[in-house]
Amino acid sequence: MAALVALPSLWVDQRPNEIVAGLLSVLFGVLPLTGAYAKFDGGSEGPPLKARRPAGEPLPTGISEILDGVIPGSGLVTQEITGTGDDPVRVACLSLPLPWETGVVIAWSTQPQFPTSTEAHLLRVATSQAAIALHTARRLAAEHASRSAAEEALEHQRAVLREVVDALGPVLEALHGRLGEATSTLEALAVQTRNVPAQMPPTASPVNSAEPAPALSGREAEVLGLLAQGLSNREIAGVLWVSDRTVERHITSLYRKIGVARRSEATAFALRHGLT
Repeated sequence: MAALVALPSLWVDQRPNEIVAGLLSVLFGVLPLTGAYAKFDGGSEGPPLKARRPAGEPLPTGISEILDGVIPGSGLVTQEITGTGDDPVRVACLSLPLPWETGVVIAWSTQPQFPTSTEAHLLRVATSQAAIALHTARRLAAEHASRSAAEEALEHQRAVLREVVDALGPVLEALHGRLGEATSTLEALAVQTRNVPAQMPPTASPVNSAEPAPALSGREAEVLGLLAQGLSNREIAGVLWVSDRTVERHITSLYRKIGVARRSEATAFALRHGLT
């Protein structure tokens, strides 16, 4: 019994379909079964998952009818049907309604007393532990998919920025050269018209030095940089592996510190201070 209670820890890092198949393996290991069938309907958490043993064969006569008549919330129901041979088949049907999904497990055996009270208890425990592990696996799969989508969106934004920089590089270089030529021309005109030594115009101070960046925390600066790259709050949460509420709290704090009220103003601030 202790081994059955520890099943969720044994199913860590396994895919949902592997957990359902593993449940049938466990049932065959602890119960005198001839066959078994399991189905879990994840609702909004994922597609229905099915498994059966022996695999690759149609359900025995009478089992399909039992499955069609399963009522969610009916618990464990046992009955006897006529099998393909001379011996009758004892069938245990367990319905498992849960807040996040519903499940049904049908196990059958030619043992005349199946399921005994102990066997029925083992069936309930193993199925319940599989449902817990399956719920955890579905949630982890959804979080992984969300994080992957956010990372793909971030990489797309970075690729777009790289393309913009590559496209504007030659133009900016040409403008720099023309600015140098214009400066030389103005310098020569100053010598001719005023007969004074040429002086270079004072270089404008960078925006960064005239407007020092407020003291943002490391996490706030990171959130601001991702925000400036066009990521939504949910995508930022996926990249940083935090909740949406935590991202909103960081955004509220950094808005107050840099004195802005909109994402466009925060983006402009991040570009001026090289935070992207």
